[in-house]
Amino acid sequence: MIGIVLGNGPSKKAYDRTGDFVIGCNIPSDDFSVDATVICDEEIVWVLKNNLTLIQVPVIISTKVYEKMKELGIEECFYIHHVFKPKDWHNAAHYAADYLMEHGCDEIHLWGCDSIFHDSVVSSTSDYTKQTTVGDDRFLRNWRRVWDEKIKAGNINNVHFVVFRLTK
Repeated sequence: MIGIVLGNGPSKKAYDRTGDFVIGCNIPSDDFSVDATVICDEEIVWVLKNNLTLIQVPVIISTKVYEKMKELGIEECFYIHHVFKPKDWHNAAHYAADYLMEHGCDEIHLWGCDSIFHDSVVSSTSDYTKQTTVGDDRFLRNWRRVWDEKIKAGNINNVHFVVFRLTK
């Protein structure tokens, strides 16, 4: 089964709409249909509180996001598909890949995960909330380390990763 991680970087726009299960990150764009979306940062919950219609698909969320949703009284407004414990230096795309590996995907395509190749953390999530990762190379360094670990784990478990990027 082919799983898709549809991140929010620039290469997302080249996504070819293939795959068996598509997971978006944070607030998925209306340009692409996703089966679920991952939210790991509480800042997104504040955005959702002000517009409960932004996400119309099942959500895969961190325990921190779930607690913030409960605090704001909006957890019942979403179909919560899965709740995970946060890990250091993981972003929504990392958690999406984890979910796909845990649920039987033997091939995972990464779109919009441009920080793997480029020294940029540009993300369409900044259309909704202030992006705190800009200008901090710790994110690039650690996000890449986490991807390396996931790809190595995938090789051990017979999961093949295909990473897409825009050409310069």
